Amino acid sequence: MTTPYTLKSRLPRTYTPFFARHGSFTPVQEAAIPPILDGHSTLVIAATAGGKTEAAIAPLIERHCFRDTRSSTFVKSRTSENRTSLAILYLCPTRALVRDLYERLRLPLEQLEISFAMKSGDTGPVSTTNPPSVLITTPESTDSLLTRAPRLLAELQAIVLDEIHLLDGGPRGDQLRCLLRRIENIRTYHQQQTGQPAVYLQRIALSATVPDPEGIAARYLTAPGGGTPQIVSVPGRRELDADIWPLHGLDDLVMALALRATREGGVRKSLIFCNSRSEVEQTAAFLRGNLPFESALFTHYSNLDTALRLEVEQGFAAAAVAICVSTSTLELGIDIGSIDEVALIGPPPSLSSFQQRIGRGGRRTGVTRVLCLARSALEEIRFQALIAETVGRTGSPTGEISRTASPTYNFLPSVLVQQSFSILAQSPTGGIRLADLRRAAPEEVDDESLRAILTHLARLGYLRAGRLGEWRAAEKLDELVDKFEIYANIGGDPLPLLLVDAFSGRTLATVARSKVEGETLRLGGHILEVVWRDRYRVGVRRKDGRPVDDELRFATTPFAVPLETGRAVAALLGLAEDLLLSVPLAEGMWLFHFWGDLYGALLAEMLDGYFDGEGGSVLAVNEFCLYLPGPLSSLPAWDAGLPQRALHRLLPRVEPLLELGRFHSLLPPAIARQAVIDRIDLPAFKQLYQAARVVIPTYGLRARLEELL
Repeated sequence: MTTPYTLKSRLPRTYTPFFARHGSFTPVQEAAIPPILDGHSTLVIAATAGGKTEAAIAPLIERHCFRDTRSSTFVKSRTSENRTSLAILYLCPTRALVRDLYERLRLPLEQLEISFAMKSGDTGPVSTTNPPSVLITTPESTDSLLTRAPRLLAELQAIVLDEIHLLDGGPRGDQLRCLLRRIENIRTYHQQQTGQPAVYLQRIALSATVPDPEGIAARYLTAPGGGTPQIVSVPGRRELDADIWPLHGLDDLVMALALRATREGGVRKSLIFCNSRSEVEQTAAFLRGNLPFESALFTHYSNLDTALRLEVEQGFAAAAVAICVSTSTLELGIDIGSIDEVALIGPPPSLSSFQQRIGRGGRRTGVTRVLCLARSALEEIRFQALIAETVGRTGSPTGEISRTASPTYNFLPSVLVQQSFSILAQSPTGGIRLADLRRAAPEEVDDESLRAILTHLARLGYLRAGRLGEWRAAEKLDELVDKFEIYANIGGDPLPLLLVDAFSGRTLATVARSKVEGETLRLGGHILEVVWRDRYRVGVRRKDGRPVDDELRFATTPFAVPLETGRAVAALLGLAEDLLLSVPLAEGMWLFHFWGDLYGALLAEMLDGYFDGEGGSVLAVNEFCLYLPGPLSSLPAWDAGLPQRALHRLLPRVEPLLELGRFHSLLPPAIARQAVIDRIDLPAFKQLYQAARVVIPTYGLRARLEELL
């Protein structure tokens, strides 16, 4: 049995710099450190601020940075000066988190004389002649590192995947799977060339919310020779104190903040989450002119300049009384100090996002205080459902999400387009063969698909034929390489406009849309005016005195409300999962399905054909309800061809919501179409459809449903 005393004895070098000032280990550290010290690849699931980072990095340093990798024996005083290779790669999902972790780990690593560095789009290159023992970076920068300095990874001993839930299931997660395989290939080749024994790469994944632990462990932690990954889950223990307030205008937000600031033990620091950058700016601008009390005010979102984001994070952390309005960028573990209360303007799309956001508060008191601001009855019931699911499933706001079934996972083939470009950039011969892509691609992708992707890229002008069985870079790919646009599977305009201060030239943000002189925009809660522009920069200045609207102008939500949220709302209403509710009208009817945006849209397309010629179309009222032009007592019999035809009509509308990857449009049409079908998961839709029963709700339930329209 492991006790704190025995655990301390197993960390002779790292205990003092990492844990001594706290006086004890946290529960997650007690649970996770032993298997990591024993060499197991491990998935660690625990509440935000539970000490997961230290639980991973301290035993890895103890195990790998003081060990003679050739003799597998501990060296008494091994330091970074007599180590010649990168030992630990720590991957974070954002550049901000890279920087934050670098600052957090700097003091203990300096005390241990362990060399370390960070690499992202905001930093310079990593030294190849004197590499650090620990490198903190992002998946995209790792991809770049593989193309430019693959030898740095030849003796890598361990890799940490932080906030893995933010990557898994999307193109960045699938890119990470390919990168792990490429790193393993480099290590294997190096071991064979040097005659070193095969030593597996220890892998650690960290997260506060994981819907599919076994799936994540299989996808990211299974390494050749590494055995079965361990899963360590420590539930959160904070209480949840959540209030739901109506938000008809931003004056309601001001009133709520004022009341909560003046009550006993009042709120001094609030973190306000919005679902778009536009909402962040509109909210901050209104608060700046209307708060009835003195408070520092900050805004935070991804396309603010790096230096400006850092200024915001440090300023908010240091302020005694402050409000920060943010998009999802502050869902992560960036250090912004202790937060008294988290406020949400509108519900986030998913349960995991809700838990991640509210988990930023209450670290000091053990009570998570949340202000949920609902702009409609529909948002109010979504908030109620998210709160009920959070408390009901975990007993705390930040523990593991449990589900009755694992979510469906399918690899996104668009990632293989990007990986083909990256492998070409890495190739010493300037060519790529099918076998090269085969070594990077996961096993579930067959050779025929890989060959079709390479052939199609040649047809599009990104590749050209080389020697027999080889492809080389063509003109279109050279352009992407010149712009450093081959390492990311997300993003938009490769040459965005820089927003700069018109007088000092200081970079403020990036914008995707062209601006003209005299145009105004919001940034940091201020009104700015465009005074000049050149090819890639737009100069702006403050324009004070301009009135600010007191209502939010809602931007199009860049996400689809998922099935799980609809199921949570249906459960809150006391409905069985197979029920659809029919509400007759004078003309037509409402059909409440609670299937979310995507499945609701697919159902609408299928029913539209059923009502063809009856004087109207099936329309989506919201993410949970359809308008039908005529009565419907049951869903039409399932026809296997019907959803395929409906999906074909839906593709232009649903593809932007599916996060298919930046290079999806470069896939062969058949593979691209199958990727969409896999992403939507037609078998799951078929199961829902065939099990569904249409019933008429009671009078009381009907009245509640009508409030949601």
